[in-house]
Amino acid sequence: DPTKAVALHEAYIYATVLTVCTLILAILHHLYFYHVQCAGMRLRIAMCHMIYRKALRLSNVAMGKTTTGQIVNLLSNDVNKFD
Repeated sequence: DPTKAVALHEAYIYATVLTVCTLILAILHHLYFYHVQCAGMRLRIAMCHMIYRKALRLSNVAMGKTTTGQIVNLLSNDVNKFD
């Protein structure tokens, strides 16, 4: 029957298009999250660098008011919020 053959052919085309679109969506989705993760990591590294530089430039009076735990907390917990 020619109509059944055409309908089956259309079904194969739709299935192929749907599969290709799903693959493209998955690839683009993963690329997006990869680039967002890289940007977050760069931001985290920059913030750690800024905190470390600031800690090295603190005067003795300011260093007396700041504990090592506060600086470590900034570097370990607070900066990880950028990831």
